[in-house]
Amino acid sequence: MRLEFANKYAKNIYSQIGEDGIIKEIFSRIDPTEYSCIEFGGHDGYFCSNTRRLIDEGWEGKMYDIAPGHPSVELKEITPENVNDLGMCTLLSIDCDGPDYHIWKAYKKKPDVVIIEINSSIQPTVDETPGPRGASYKSMAESGLSKGYFLLCHT
Repeated sequence: MRLEFANKYAKNIYSQIGEDGIIKEIFSRIDPTEYSCIEFGGHDGYFCSNTRRLIDEGWEGKMYDIAPGHPSVELKEITPENVNDLGMCTLLSIDCDGPDYHIWKAYKKKPDVVIIEINSSIQPTVDETPGPRGASYKSMAESGLSKGYFLLCHT
């Protein structure tokens, strides 16, 4: 069922693996009261961005990266120690190439939707929290469940 959802709605404008279309379909169903997004790991603010389309459509958005490649992306390293300094948002996209799991675990706010990177080269049944390889599917899914989320799809 989840694979069917991803395959049916996947569409790339700026995203990497169909997230733009999936996000659009999710928000057509949940109709949030606020339209804001935060993305870290956004580099140039366009290529492989999960939030650029939303920002282009009028959402309030913030993008952060440790090596920003565009003026719309703020220079900032997001860590478990400072992640809660970020404001509340409707959609949170975490793509830090390594510490994603620990940042997500430390985050105390409750966005409607969270997109988070995993290391797909680690077997899905392996419980591996990040070292240099990032976190496994199982570790991240279990972390989401512990925070009251459910997995809609894996791209």
